Amino acid sequence: MVSPRRAAQNAILAVAMLALVGCGLGRDNGGVRSAPADPIVAATVNGRPIYVEDVRAHAVSRGWLQETEDLDANSDAANLALEELIQIRLFAMEAETRGVDRQPDIRRQLENARERVLAAAIYEEIATRAADPETIERLYRENSASLGRGDEVHLRHIQFDSREAADAAKRRLDQGERFEALAFELSIERDTAPDGGDLGFRAIDDLTTVMREQVERTTVGQLIGPIQLEDGWHVFRVDDRRSRGGPSLEELRPRISEWLAYQESSQLTERLQRDARIEYMREAVRPSRPQDEEESAAPPAAAPERPTPAVEPEVQTPAGPAPPPFPFPLTSGGATTQTAPAPAGEETDPQP
Repeated sequence: MVSPRRAAQNAILAVAMLALVGCGLGRDNGGVRSAPADPIVAATVNGRPIYVEDVRAHAVSRGWLQETEDLDANSDAANLALEELIQIRLFAMEAETRGVDRQPDIRRQLENARERVLAAAIYEEIATRAADPETIERLYRENSASLGRGDEVHLRHIQFDSREAADAAKRRLDQGERFEALAFELSIERDTAPDGGDLGFRAIDDLTTVMREQVERTTVGQLIGPIQLEDGWHVFRVDDRRSRGGPSLEELRPRISEWLAYQESSQLTERLQRDARIEYMREAVRPSRPQDEEESAAPPAAAPERPTPAVEPEVQTPAGPAPPPFPFPLTSGGATTQTAPAPAGEETDPQP
């Protein structure tokens, strides 16, 4: 039996969700939620509101709701999320009453959280602009001349963690066992194993140098390997070849959007860093070492050694994820856009 409190919460959420639909909030036809123009209140705690959008976001973050799902006011996800947000609000208010928010370390954490929220808002603006259909279509048109070149090859593979295992499987293949069956049985790469090791069609130009050379001298139906790549040992089979047709706008849309977002984010970061006054307190981040006290007592050397990267990280180029590759072939007929430099690591061959 539903408790009175739970029933009241359900009623509040039900009314709020009706208003949400009426205001055009929630998910649009493309499955992406639009930003609420006037947030709907799901509950109040001592007069302070908890909004439906926050309930939904909390349910998604806890894994109780998929990002593309609507929030059902009567669902367990809605009720659990609202219960937790109420508890969080009550604890936060109690912390304010006790003066916890005035403690130096707490103030610092609150400021850090505030900065992350504000930075996320900038990232969201960049992502929204990068998903603009007109911008994506324009970039696609400007570089469409470089598409539709070269050949594709249809590959299957079996991946192993050692040369010995690969050799043993190759002997079984030479004796007539089915490639698909051995891929299902032996491949340590389980994403493709259920499909007989099917990798689909791959552009030959996109293969690693070693694989490209192997493929170019292998006919359809023949095996390649055992061959060692970065992720282990492989045996491949060439199943088919075809002339490569240019990918459609819809196929490239996610890659174009990702690249545009990276470009704008990088340019903004570069401008902000150039205009800002940033001072790195290197000594503050150095790990303490047992020999530091002994070194401090010794006379200074004439030419002190520069700290190793493990002690003094390179602050000019902080480590981060590799930039997304430009979504079009960088040939003489493509990359007509001036803001389309070759990505970092262009000379590194991708994995097949």
